Amino acid sequence: MKHLAITLLALVMCLPLQVVAAHDAQAEETPATEMDDMVVTATRTAEPLKDVPGRVEVITKEDLKEMPVQTVDQALSYISGVNVQRSYGLTSHSTTVSLRGVGSQQGRTLVLVDGVPQNSADMGSVNWNMINLEDIKRIEILKGPAAAVYGSNAMGGVINIITEKPTRRFQGSASASYGTNEDWDLRAVAAGRAFEEPRGFYARVSGRYHNNGGYYDVLPSDERWYTRKTFLDQQTIGVKMGYDFTETNNIEFKYTHDAQLVGEGTEYYVHNGQQRSYMTDAWQGRFNFSHEGWSGMLNGYFTDTNYGRVSEKLKGVNYSTIDTHVDRQNYGIMTNVSRTWGANLFTVGFDYAEGTMDGVDYYRTPTYPYWVDLGRMCSFGGFAQDQIRLLDDKLIFLLGIRYDNATAYNGKFDTNDPNMPGMNRHFPNKNWDSWSPRASLKYFFMDNLSAYLSYGRAFRAPTLDYMYRTGGTKNNITQLANPDLDPETIDSFEFGTDYSPVENLKLTGSVYYSIGSDFLYSVTTAPSVKQWKNISEVDIFGVELNAEYEPFKFTNYDLFKKFSLFANYTYNNSRIVRCSQNKALEGHLLSNTPQNTFNVGYTWLNRYLNNRVAVQYFGDSYDDMNYGYNTIQGHAVVNAKIWRNFDFLGKYGENFNIAFSVENLFDDRYYTVRSNSISNGVLSSNQNINDGRTMYLELSCKF
Repeated sequence: MKHLAITLLALVMCLPLQVVAAHDAQAEETPATEMDDMVVTATRTAEPLKDVPGRVEVITKEDLKEMPVQTVDQALSYISGVNVQRSYGLTSHSTTVSLRGVGSQQGRTLVLVDGVPQNSADMGSVNWNMINLEDIKRIEILKGPAAAVYGSNAMGGVINIITEKPTRRFQGSASASYGTNEDWDLRAVAAGRAFEEPRGFYARVSGRYHNNGGYYDVLPSDERWYTRKTFLDQQTIGVKMGYDFTETNNIEFKYTHDAQLVGEGTEYYVHNGQQRSYMTDAWQGRFNFSHEGWSGMLNGYFTDTNYGRVSEKLKGVNYSTIDTHVDRQNYGIMTNVSRTWGANLFTVGFDYAEGTMDGVDYYRTPTYPYWVDLGRMCSFGGFAQDQIRLLDDKLIFLLGIRYDNATAYNGKFDTNDPNMPGMNRHFPNKNWDSWSPRASLKYFFMDNLSAYLSYGRAFRAPTLDYMYRTGGTKNNITQLANPDLDPETIDSFEFGTDYSPVENLKLTGSVYYSIGSDFLYSVTTAPSVKQWKNISEVDIFGVELNAEYEPFKFTNYDLFKKFSLFANYTYNNSRIVRCSQNKALEGHLLSNTPQNTFNVGYTWLNRYLNNRVAVQYFGDSYDDMNYGYNTIQGHAVVNAKIWRNFDFLGKYGENFNIAFSVENLFDDRYYTVRSNSISNGVLSSNQNINDGRTMYLELSCKF
């Protein structure tokens, strides 16, 4: 089956070269009259994408259907300036997505779903597996510091995932996918509204069941008697309902329940071995209004996640099992109001957020020690911004400033472990405040040529986990709490341009330089002991280049409904310039942040067999000390997808679709995790490999 799939996809890749000569139809030019794409993430108000004085990328629902991806973060990896770490394929439990070279910590990039923050207060992490592809209408990626309107976590930028809303009286879809590693993915949606026009009551329910049998994440030479396959078992249900008073005034409620069990690939004695579990319930209430030039939004949310982990350790003859339970809660409100006066669009807003961490580690050993970690984080902020349009909208200014205040309190560490005497303590409260300015301008030299300049400052408060949690890591290293941490800050300068020399060719480029201060980094303070510290300065320089070309856009060739070539390249140099805590880190690249990445490929839609092929390259990445034995070598993968509907069966056949996709077509096996260490001259190996070539066959229908 694998050889057949590779042959089929190779033929598909060659087809575009063969069919061009087969057409005898006369080419006609038809002017494009497309409405401007509207985005809301850049300023928290709806505005045309082309008018944003900064770099915003959009992934539409149609784009997601065309991509050979199974998860949201995989789709984001095709965007320049985005760094995605999904270390264990579809069974990864902690994917990280970051923007603009700010490092491999998710907490430096803010992730929103319908405007609600997804980053947890205790770790800054995001549960990417929880986001159902079938629920997504579009994804907006705002690159560069955005704390002036969003506050903490938006150092590298903001990713806002906007979900679907019913548009017809009754509609729905269902799909079933089966793939490599016995991967079953079942999704279903039922939705409707009281009236066809945008008024009245509406509701939408979506469900997903995903089970992946996993793979052996180590080389055969590294397999041991306790090596097992990783695995994932997940169920998700989402409910959205609301009422549209008018096109721009509505109230909406959402509820999501998600349950996941993830196996980590080792099993000594406990059933299923090392494993993590997530049980999440999330609520949201949102009110949008618009009246006589005024518009605004009130967004309230509450997320409760019960996290559990079973860890097994065997060192010599000493065996231990640790049960970890953490209750994480995040809740708050976000609000903003806008008003247009002449050439000015004024926006003001206020946000409040609260996050909690209530965790305990139980050791199932003869002494039964426990470690308790508690903490809370409270923050509030207000912002004001003004967007000014001059010279018949050829010149656009955006000025904004935000004040934030954050308090970490009720921090506590408690243990009865005899190996940790004198560690019990209540941590003192800490309070920080920050001003985050933003200034940018955009000028249209011509309708098809524009450029922008921008400056932004952002900050990120320390996470509760770094301040209050003491615990062990995979390599038997103890990570100590550090309650004296300060917020990270970043100042970023950016220049970008957009140019379309012809209507079917789009070129964009951006250059940015950022100075990070007090970045949080895990620093070795003693043998087998690490602690999070504020390092003095990180400098980041980057370049992003993008191109998209549709050679047949103005022809009436039946075989070329759409034929689009795309390419993007990212150069990113993120280096530690000064580090008073550990001089050895100076001059090193930030860990897990490759310098070079690119994507190139095509999308071809036609009446016979739609297809997409893409090549992704990820450059070398390193650990914090840039040791050669921990380098993840650069690698390229080829991903492809073919699909078509059943329109040859008549009217109803158009609603049925079959798709076949391959990721990592040539089965390149490379390291995804390397955290080896040297003790007394002996190298201790801890490294994991990717899941190789994966294939998926999907059947879907819509109604």
